Amino acid sequence: MENAQALPQGSGTNSPAKVDAPKTQEQRKAESERRILRAAVELFARQGYLKTTLIEVGKAAGYTGGLVSHRFGSKEGLLNAVIDNATQRFFEDQVQPAVEREDVHSAEQALRAYLATYFEEAFVRESHIRAVYVIMGEALGAVEEIRPRIALLNKRMRQYIAGIIERGVASGEFRQELDADASAVLIVGLLRGVIIQHLTDPRAFNKKQILATLQASALAGLK
Repeated sequence: MENAQALPQGSGTNSPAKVDAPKTQEQRKAESERRILRAAVELFARQGYLKTTLIEVGKAAGYTGGLVSHRFGSKEGLLNAVIDNATQRFFEDQVQPAVEREDVHSAEQALRAYLATYFEEAFVRESHIRAVYVIMGEALGAVEEIRPRIALLNKRMRQYIAGIIERGVASGEFRQELDADASAVLIVGLLRGVIIQHLTDPRAFNKKQILATLQASALAGLK
């Protein structure tokens, strides 16, 4: 537990030193989980899931590997928590507020907002995005057991985009014969391909220009 900071002697005040209230067990648990997840994200992003051990995660977070195991059950449990935390926070804190703003009235505006939000995330929280993409790569090869988890992540992303497309078809913004699911597959592929290029070479393109082109390309296939 961190030491309370006392006022220096002779500071000209008679007020007693402020002592922080001791943290509850739930607060300590929540803090340890946040630190462990943050450490896991950094390690996964840097060296991948396969090479990372629970001992390394615990040490990076300031705890033991035993505590990591106690909190998350296993290395796979920690992986699931990392993905869930990253994607849930992204959806609730970033996507929903952007797509469901009062000034977003059309499916086109909603899709533009989604693409812009995801694209910006790669720059604002690059370590989280990089960790997820490194894990995706491992799921294709050496760590086959995590492939279903990545498949579910991609499915949820496609479903959300397909919902926006269906809204556009119903309103007449997009072509009536569109297959929303197939279109969502192509848009996710387009978006992920751009992000991979950024992660491998941050100087590969101009951020502002590529976002406008990305949005235009996604919408061109829908109208």
